[in-house]
Amino acid sequence: MSQELAEQRSIPGACGLGGPLRYQNVVILWIQCDQDTLNHRLDARVDSMVAQGLLPEIRTFYESSVKPYGTCQYHRGILQTIGFKEFVKYLELYGQDQDREILEYLTAASASPGPKPTGLRLLEECLDHLKLVTRRYARRQLQWIRNRFLCDTGREIPLIYALDSSEIDHWKVQVSDPAVAIIDAVMSGQDSPILPVPKIELNRKRLEKERTFRCRQCERVFIGEYQWQIHIRSKKHRKMSKHTKFPNTDQQTVPTSPDVNIE
Repeated sequence: MSQELAEQRSIPGACGLGGPLRYQNVVILWIQCDQDTLNHRLDARVDSMVAQGLLPEIRTFYESSVKPYGTCQYHRGILQTIGFKEFVKYLELYGQDQDREILEYLTAASASPGPKPTGLRLLEECLDHLKLVTRRYARRQLQWIRNRFLCDTGREIPLIYALDSSEIDHWKVQVSDPAVAIIDAVMSGQDSPILPVPKIELNRKRLEKERTFRCRQCERVFIGEYQWQIHIRSKKHRKMSKHTKFPNTDQQTVPTSPDVNIE
């Protein structure tokens, strides 16, 4: 154990994972909305990206940084970014001339719809797929928030207050005013008029908190057995396992195969 970590753990309020909060009067405002509203907003965001030039942007990137290098691995590095790999099938089949024809059609379709240009159907399928993976990523973000801030890990975590933004017309009443009231209460040392989100209690007494797990498949390091177990059961790890030469160790709590090092 390093001297710095030992000193952090000796401070009042610290735990086995590190030191206490640097600032005590800290809160987290979690702006939420119901799932249907969130899905609608995410879909609208994709449509807005297209209207603002998404297709020319990814075309430029594809022609300059992907196409010249032939076969690429779209599950690694920047090429796995949401908003690019979903369009690879279209980009490989069609060029800039088709892009312009489709964009001209989409611009004029509301005024005088005509025959659909070649490639539009495939592009629409790519857009639908982008909307799907965007919604999926949003759900993963929600799960990350729960795991990081709501699960009782024994470490100091700021209180989280949920604010509902489902009805945007009621933003002031449901989000802005409550947020100000919460912050005013915290700054003045009083109880907040709104209760924080309750923490999730987990039984981790038998899990090792200080062991280091190194996943060579995903090139990531995890501190603690709980985080390691979450990782080896994740879809991302399973997907990476299919594209690497290392044996799969998803079911091993204490892996001994070459793809994982344990310290």
